[in-house]
Amino acid sequence: MESITLFSNKRNPVTAAGDIIEQARMRVDFKPDLALFYATLKYNGKYQSMLDILHEEYGDIPQIGATVDGMIYPDDLRADGAALVLCKDADARIRVDGVKEKGAVESAEKLAKKIKCEKGAILLHFPLVHVPGAFKSSEFYARGMYYSKQCRGKNQEKQKEYARKFADYCNRENIFYLPPTILSIFARYTDYKIPIIGMNAMHTQVRFNSPHIFCNFEDIEDGIAALTIEKEGINAVYDDIFPDKGRTVEETRRIVSDEFTVIREFKANFEKNVLISMDGIPSVKAVKDLIYVSEKNDEESLRHLDKGDFKLYRPYELLFFNKKTNGAFILGMGSYFPFDLFPFFMDVSDYSEDVILAYEAIHGKFDAFISSLNHLKYNNGRFVYLLIDVGVVAAFGEKALEYKNKIKIILNGNYFGILSIAPSAYIPPGFKLRNYLSESSKNTFFMSAGTNACLEV
Repeated sequence: MESITLFSNKRNPVTAAGDIIEQARMRVDFKPDLALFYATLKYNGKYQSMLDILHEEYGDIPQIGATVDGMIYPDDLRADGAALVLCKDADARIRVDGVKEKGAVESAEKLAKKIKCEKGAILLHFPLVHVPGAFKSSEFYARGMYYSKQCRGKNQEKQKEYARKFADYCNRENIFYLPPTILSIFARYTDYKIPIIGMNAMHTQVRFNSPHIFCNFEDIEDGIAALTIEKEGINAVYDDIFPDKGRTVEETRRIVSDEFTVIREFKANFEKNVLISMDGIPSVKAVKDLIYVSEKNDEESLRHLDKGDFKLYRPYELLFFNKKTNGAFILGMGSYFPFDLFPFFMDVSDYSEDVILAYEAIHGKFDAFISSLNHLKYNNGRFVYLLIDVGVVAAFGEKALEYKNKIKIILNGNYFGILSIAPSAYIPPGFKLRNYLSESSKNTFFMSAGTNACLEV
């Protein structure tokens, strides 16, 4: 696959889109078969005006994209604009489909039924967490406070009932897409034969009505889109910064104890993707004396969301252990919600109630954040699409700029990379590299941080 990336960070979104078109007219000497379009929150609320301009220029070729924190390409590493990647591949069958339904799981089911792929790979785009507008965010907070209040003083069975209702509400309103759940749906409809990479869209500093998913030059907001590339010889790679899991949960716990600094162990109470309490205490309150957690009320949270400076990065993590795969899942702990229940983006029904609050030292792991590039099969000028955990910026600061030259040396000049929340993947056995700690269900992998993936086309 041949590609070229055009970038602009002009202040006005219409001007920026026009600038990209002008660059393409001067530099692109082929008729594209695929367009990838990504933009930062610089243009929040104005994406459709940009997509309309691109659509007028490129007609009905397949297009997929999302809002992201940053992008890396042969010319630069940027976190403040928009990028259009035009691709050509006469040997590939390329298709983009998207769905925006009521319900994250329901949207995934409907889209998965449309997908036909006998060979090649699928690249999914969906919000890991979608922050709705002011009105819907107020409703979300009200629901959270209501169900939290109902849980107080109730037995565990009743608490789980209310937590389940809150989880169902979050799914129905497309607030949380649960990557392993979503990936498993698509794997089932493709007979578990095709690698599926999940580009999990979420911003480190979130704001109202974000992130956005783009599908065939339409801003489908909190919908889900799928890029299907059917072609022989596509290589899909998933890797992460963590050690291999153990053969038993007990062995995995010992491995984790060596990898992380364990602060305290808890007995957790949860239902689906909602954490109810730890040792009988609301989750954030249970850890606030162990780590610094700032208190926020609903008005303060809404104000930060409106300004776009609601920060999600936290260095302390809660570790869950999977009773079926012997893997683990890490969840960043922070005072994100002005209520006791703690909803998040992972169904932990298969995980043990015995959890660990820990701190991970990432010294010496800088290169591991792009480790998937060490497993390319061809490296002969093929197009490489790369997903990097944006948490590396919070972890290493300006050192992350070194990726620009490191990746360019490895990949020469035919690639495009995304800086966003850590990707997820369904990897058939033939593509699996090792026994990942992040295995959440059979051949399905996700962590909230530290993962990376790439497609080699």
